[in-house]
Amino acid sequence: MNDKTFFSVIIPTYNRAHLIEKTIQSVLNQSYPNFELIIVDDGSTDNTEEVIHNIQNTKLHYYKIKNSERGAARNYGIDRAIGRYVTFLDSDDMYYPWHLSHAYESINNYDFPSFFHLGYELKNEKGKTRFSINKLKNDDILMFIKGNPLSCIGVFIDRSITDKYRFSEERDLSGSEDWELWIRICSNYGIKIDNRISTVMMEHDARSVMNFDESKLLKRKQLSLKFAFQDEIVQKVFSEHFKEVESYCDSYIALHLVLSKNTRQGYKYLMQAIRSNYMIIFSRRFLAIIKHSFLNLFIS
Repeated sequence: MNDKTFFSVIIPTYNRAHLIEKTIQSVLNQSYPNFELIIVDDGSTDNTEEVIHNIQNTKLHYYKIKNSERGAARNYGIDRAIGRYVTFLDSDDMYYPWHLSHAYESINNYDFPSFFHLGYELKNEKGKTRFSINKLKNDDILMFIKGNPLSCIGVFIDRSITDKYRFSEERDLSGSEDWELWIRICSNYGIKIDNRISTVMMEHDARSVMNFDESKLLKRKQLSLKFAFQDEIVQKVFSEHFKEVESYCDSYIALHLVLSKNTRQGYKYLMQAIRSNYMIIFSRRFLAIIKHSFLNLFIS
């Protein structure tokens, strides 16, 4: 570990030349100085490389690899990190200038936890805040029953555990590889929280997490549950809650299918979710599914 590099910020990117410069500058503009920025270009075919090479900064390290998906790109960055903590940023999101400063302060106050998370917000293209994640609790492992409230943008992992805890590089898991990793780390090490908002996710039509293919969504569910529950501690912690976890996975599929106007199939997964856990009907996601189902009736 390099004493002058406390954080290694890892950005995987693919064909985001039109967005990545703002993302990079938001990192380079941090008030806290002891970090490196590792960009892993996951086989971009646009002018991403040119954009990045035009940014002259000794903190920035650029690597281009064969397209391997986000999990593999993040792992590639971890292998080259020299900071005590690794943290991640998607190439269409941004840090506020105080992000790493708040992280350093809280990590020290918590006596260097293995896993840590800062608050974040989601804004639309007009700059309006859609929601904020700023009410999480320390060591609340069961929050993963209802999905993935964490974001790569706010997560910090002590590099001493990254040899054992890595992102899955299974392509069919892409989009859920972070939830699967977080649930394993939290079950084994817990999580410390700072709810101060210091980063922003940007909402736009091209966000890569939006996937409306039923077979791919189902495969993601199957793989995420399979990989997460191979861990004995995860099995122990969530043994009484598996049906609830499965219910929220099915409701996730239902919402994406309804958003793609495939209402009939969306309702099939919604019914499965309700059969696994009837309490799902009191969730915001259930309301969103019903809302978009009605909208589909009028639009069609």
